[in-house]
Amino acid sequence: MKVLVIADIHGNAEALRAVLDKESDADRSVFLGDSVLSGPQGNETIELLKGMPDGTHILGNHDHELLDPSIFANWPATWVALNNWIIDNLDPVGYDYVNALKPDGEYEEDGIRMCLRHGVMSGKVRNALPDTPDEKLLELADGSDCPYVLFGHSHVQFRRVINGQEFINPGSIGQNRCGKQVACYGLFEDGVFRHCQVEYDQTPWLEAMDQVSYLDEHPDFRQWLKDGLTTGYGIGENEPWTRFSEEGYW
Repeated sequence: MKVLVIADIHGNAEALRAVLDKESDADRSVFLGDSVLSGPQGNETIELLKGMPDGTHILGNHDHELLDPSIFANWPATWVALNNWIIDNLDPVGYDYVNALKPDGEYEEDGIRMCLRHGVMSGKVRNALPDTPDEKLLELADGSDCPYVLFGHSHVQFRRVINGQEFINPGSIGQNRCGKQVACYGLFEDGVFRHCQVEYDQTPWLEAMDQVSYLDEHPDFRQWLKDGLTTGYGIGENEPWTRFSEEGYW
């Protein structure tokens, strides 16, 4: 039995397609949230997600924003313009898919009990990262005794064992932050987990970003987004992402 584990697609259909092509024999799937916002290939991404093997798919913070745009209404004008374009161009079937996503919680796939979280943390530091203290990382379990706690949100592949409980981030499908031009994901094969990566053609995503008409008034922001994809530093080449890259994280 093979269970595909993915997170943080962010409207990058090309990256997701590469993963699904490589793992076409997967039996089940786990999706940890953030499907469409803030990338230009929303409809293509939803089509691919709907064609994935059955499994457990949960909401991410950007999925909540898709369903309730008031959440980002006071963000910088550049992000509001991008998100509004994505929402205005999303087919109704996309909303149906996101509306059906499940909440964080305990689930089971292939007989493996899993605590699934998108990964937003409380307090000033909202990302679970490789150097997050044990006591903070344990917040993601929220008292669950599942042997695996799976989460995304921080876009960094890593795994840690705390008191016999394994905390795993499969990495981001659509927006690498550690300077790698790959889609990152994970697999459970016969109950054993491993991290994986696959290269993909970034050209269609870049061309799609050029078609986001609401960004015509924000050319510098559009170029910043494109640079983030092609360099692998999705939200800028700065700390802590450059340090994690130097340390060999994906």
